[in-house]
Amino acid sequence: MNTLSVSRLALALAFGVTLTACSSTPADQRPSEQAAPGTSSRPVLSADEAQNFVAARYFTALDPKGTAWSPSAISTPAQPDFVVGAAGQQGVTHTSIQAAVDAAIARHSSKRQYIAILPGEYQGTVYVPAAPGSVTLYGTGEKPLDVKIGLAIDSEMAPAAWRHLVNPAGKYMPGKPSWYMYDNCQSKRSATIGVMCSAVFWSQNNGLQLQNLTIENNLGDSVDAGTHQAVALRTDGDQVQINKVNILGRQNTFFVTNSSVNNRLQNDRQTRTLVSNSYLEGDVDIVSGRGAVVFDNTDFRVVNSRTQQEGYVFAPATQANIYYGFLAINSRFTASGDNVAQLGRSLDVDGNTNGQVVIRDSVINEGFNMAKPWADAAISKRPFAGNTGAKDDNGNVQRDLNDRNFNRMWEFNNRGVGSKVLAEPKQ
Repeated sequence: MNTLSVSRLALALAFGVTLTACSSTPADQRPSEQAAPGTSSRPVLSADEAQNFVAARYFTALDPKGTAWSPSAISTPAQPDFVVGAAGQQGVTHTSIQAAVDAAIARHSSKRQYIAILPGEYQGTVYVPAAPGSVTLYGTGEKPLDVKIGLAIDSEMAPAAWRHLVNPAGKYMPGKPSWYMYDNCQSKRSATIGVMCSAVFWSQNNGLQLQNLTIENNLGDSVDAGTHQAVALRTDGDQVQINKVNILGRQNTFFVTNSSVNNRLQNDRQTRTLVSNSYLEGDVDIVSGRGAVVFDNTDFRVVNSRTQQEGYVFAPATQANIYYGFLAINSRFTASGDNVAQLGRSLDVDGNTNGQVVIRDSVINEGFNMAKPWADAAISKRPFAGNTGAKDDNGNVQRDLNDRNFNRMWEFNNRGVGSKVLAEPKQ
């Protein structure tokens, strides 16, 4: 086991600092050694090809007549609309986050509603429903760890146990804005609640903003390494911004979908999300789902306290006819264990899935399987096959980056001990 791998979250707890890029700057500052076309197990983009994979491309609208999204930095007002904290604290309007969300949505306003959350630990789920207006939730502490939202939810729970855990005091009731979300799950007749209902924080709000928070599914190592999805954060809305947020869990830590209010995946909708200056931790499929998500200046940490047999950062379920899925830029990847973890795998939820990921201009540190950095697809077990194309007479690589005969998982200009492109084994 690699004893040199230390969780950056643990360091943050020890020293009381915010998780930032500065604390993970690698000692090795040499330029990237990755060169196109890479190999069939580790395909690498050329500089010309990489120009297609920038945030602006991911934030275009699926409908050609739609509006592109150009997010600006999250700003918070001097006086928020609602304040969450302990009873008796100055300015507090609500003692639970869910109550503040309900009050914000109940205004039926198209104006953005701001919810400030005072430092503390907030146990329980938070559901933010679809609404005419958008909601911003932000912690007022000095660092994201000062505001913790958490609960232990297992996708393998029976619906009755889930109802008792999530709604013990009736905070979700008919007539409240988030009731439809809770009711969709509590009315299930299946044996287990499933991954779609396992999130601690679940939002269907277009324009949702989260800043300076920690969201954690506390299930952790209390279950084995089997199918125990335990989502910390799930978002279904479009134009979602997440900044300075710790998203912590084990399996399916951050789940992005394009579901509508009926809680079902759609084939004609592409949600867009920007995650910046944040920290994500888990072991299996840390980021999964369907949508366009850009990660900028973000840390990904694969832990192995629950399983030392596998580990995956990305599990996109991108439809084959959609060109953009997940993009990580200016970010850092670290994994515990002895080169078991992999950068990702396609989540083949149906026959029309070909997950799309690009990792570029980032640092890939120790713990990853350099011989096979990308894994075979989940569910279908489709073997990973990277497209290396062919060179023309001028030595330029020619290939269709959306060729359905290959996986769409690429790298460009990455560095660090885990970014090395190994030679293909001789046949």
